[in-house]
Amino acid sequence: MTHTSGYKGYYLESPMVSNFFNGRNDFYGVTKEMVSDKAGNLNMNKASYDFVYSNYGYAVLGLVLESVYETEYTSLLNDFAQNELCLTSTQISDKSGDLGKYWDWKEGDAYLSAGAVTSNIEDMLLYAQMQLEDNSYFSDCHNSLKSINASTEMYKTMGIHMDEIGMSWILDSKNNIIWHNGGTGNYNSYLGFNPETGTAVVVLSNLAPNYRVPATVLGVKLLLELDNEK
Repeated sequence: MTHTSGYKGYYLESPMVSNFFNGRNDFYGVTKEMVSDKAGNLNMNKASYDFVYSNYGYAVLGLVLESVYETEYTSLLNDFAQNELCLTSTQISDKSGDLGKYWDWKEGDAYLSAGAVTSNIEDMLLYAQMQLEDNSYFSDCHNSLKSINASTEMYKTMGIHMDEIGMSWILDSKNNIIWHNGGTGNYNSYLGFNPETGTAVVVLSNLAPNYRVPATVLGVKLLLELDNEK
């Protein structure tokens, strides 16, 4: 959960080669067996490693959840989001939105837990409100598990700080912001909140993360401006 397991961002598997030439999502067709076999062959001989953002690590976490709950990840995620959290527009992508250019996935792909969830602004604002209300599902997720000091100099210049990490949530200790972002080939997003001021910002963009100004930069800028007005 903290991206300090020593796992790389991903490990090359044969489907990734054909995905590259066919212009598909890198992780399309990577099976659960491929991910679990790789995990069994890795020699992780340290208790902890430096922060390295790992989609592979979250593919492994998806397999762990499937094993614990004896349920396919798609059913598990959809049921939790829609029935437990009442986020009715949040689900594993079925490419049913109206914007196009969605990532392709095969049913049961191992990397669904790393990048296949889709939502909308209404649901994400409700989700942000749950974080501010210290919802019982999420209250422990905000606690720091490890100091990572992972901000690049460019990030620091833009006011983006990655000081500590909880259960996936990044903690900006300088500004008391808890945040995370996401990005695929044609979309990027940001959700950040300050539990002291009760302020939250969600930015959803149908542009690639490296196109002009990313959602993270916009989100941090707006959140800091709102907090300074308090």
